[in-house]
Amino acid sequence: MFRLLALLQLTRAALAFTAIADAWTILLLRPPGVLPEQSMGMIILEMIITGIVSFGLYGFGMALNDLLDARRDRIFAPRRPIPSGRIQPRSAIVISLVLLGTAVLGAAILTPLHLVKLNKMIQLHVRDFVPYSFFFTFGTATLILFYDAAAKYLGGLGLVALGAIRALHCLIGNPKTPLLFLSMILLTHVIVISTIAYRLENKRPRLNRGDIVTVILGILIGNGLAIWYMARSTTFDPASLRMLIGPGIAAILFIVWAAALLSSAKRTPRQKGERLMLMGLFWLFVYDASMLVSNGQYLAGVAITLLLLCSVLSFFGIRYLSRTYHQPRLSYRSERTG
Repeated sequence: MFRLLALLQLTRAALAFTAIADAWTILLLRPPGVLPEQSMGMIILEMIITGIVSFGLYGFGMALNDLLDARRDRIFAPRRPIPSGRIQPRSAIVISLVLLGTAVLGAAILTPLHLVKLNKMIQLHVRDFVPYSFFFTFGTATLILFYDAAAKYLGGLGLVALGAIRALHCLIGNPKTPLLFLSMILLTHVIVISTIAYRLENKRPRLNRGDIVTVILGILIGNGLAIWYMARSTTFDPASLRMLIGPGIAAILFIVWAAALLSSAKRTPRQKGERLMLMGLFWLFVYDASMLVSNGQYLAGVAITLLLLCSVLSFFGIRYLSRTYHQPRLSYRSERTG
């Protein structure tokens, strides 16, 4: 139980569902009036493989982050799996590499599935096919490595990298989609809440004017590139704009909630930052589901909602187990270090 709990904490398994939901949304999202070209069985197979890729990338990033921060966590977060001795650094290295390998393998499997789908729509030769899912997976993993190893110490650049990871990762399941609205929402939402939480938690290095400029430019350039791509796409339908209704309402609700949180005097700035970041991550499910529902894809919206329930139950379940086994865990640690 201790090792399983430590593994779930190391990989942030409960929050990995947020990445799966983002990728599933892009995979399932289709232009208005367009029927799916694949059978239900093929769609479910793609969802399973995309979910494995997403979990692998998310777990890889979290495990690598804890591994690189092990010395710092011994002082500031001694209950984390590595500094507490419940997971050895060597084991964390193996876990992160296995998760990364699983994600890359899953992306490689997605390639022939996309080839089959495209061949049903147009006559396509294998030599003309580009494995975008594999490239996006490799690009996401590279961004994760860059963030964990360097960018998180570079202020504004690290915050932009966080948003870019989310915006790029969600496209893995359907890299040829002309609908980049979700990527734009993820990029903006993650950068904004991460920046506010960073300031509230008084992290180092402190943000200066240059970092704020970097954050603003990151949002503008990222969204500008997405708009440019959609404008150039011959398959983009302006009627697709209706799928922004749900996320727009969701954004307004989140802003109202965040304003109430930040104005509250009951919590310290650090507590506000942690609460904002956690709720901001869970709110990604709301963007995903509301976009699908606004597009008339109600069954897909239900699937994302079920993922939300899994994530919430897992999060509080892991927290409960952590508190329940707190004393035995410390005893176990003392045996390991004594």
